[in-house]
Amino acid sequence: MDNLNLRLVSLAGAFAAFAAPGALAQGQPVAWSPSYVGTCATCELSGRNLTGWTLAGANYSEAKLDYSVMRGVQATAVNFERADLTGADMRGAVLTNAKLADAIFAGTRLQEITASGADLRRALLHGASLQDAVLIGANFEDAELNIARLEDADMSTANFDGAVFDRANLRGAIFNGANFKDARFKGADITGASFKDARFPGASLEGVKGFAEADFEGACGSLSTRLPPEARLPLCTNAQLSAQLAADLD
Repeated sequence: MDNLNLRLVSLAGAFAAFAAPGALAQGQPVAWSPSYVGTCATCELSGRNLTGWTLAGANYSEAKLDYSVMRGVQATAVNFERADLTGADMRGAVLTNAKLADAIFAGTRLQEITASGADLRRALLHGASLQDAVLIGANFEDAELNIARLEDADMSTANFDGAVFDRANLRGAIFNGANFKDARFKGADITGASFKDARFPGASLEGVKGFAEADFEGACGSLSTRLPPEARLPLCTNAQLSAQLAADLD
């Protein structure tokens, strides 16, 4: 089939999608849609059903995807920078090495996603659900995770420089080797979480719940690190801070 025919088939599928029976995404009506891989920057796809789509390498920057159904999408290296994914259902999505900087994930369902190496700088994840997610080595610099749910997620070696976890649920999550420089955990529940070899220079853990039940083996802080009363962390060595700097430059 030549390129013209392929385009006609794609357009026919798209028109059919608008007339297809609706589904529901967190109470919002949606319609089934065919896959689209390529450039769809600023596309209006609010409330659409993208379940099972393959979006690997596609460009959806600044797209409107709020309340869409995106369960199990294959989106390795996809570009969702500045996209609005408010309230979307992305459970089980594969977002390895995805570009998600400045994206909005308020209330988004991200349980069991795989997004190792993803770029989530300045992303807004207020109230997002990330239980059992795998985001090893992801970059959450200046991201906002207020009231987010991260139970049993694996975010080992991730960068949380300046990230905010106010009132977030981190119970049982794994943050081994992560960087929490200047991060804030006001009112967060860290019961059973693992912070082995994590670095907390300048971070604020005042008011966290479950500090004594979390694992801080090998973790370190700085003179400006703020901890709960009676809690202690050793000062980071030059070698540990150099390792942090090297990771930030990668």
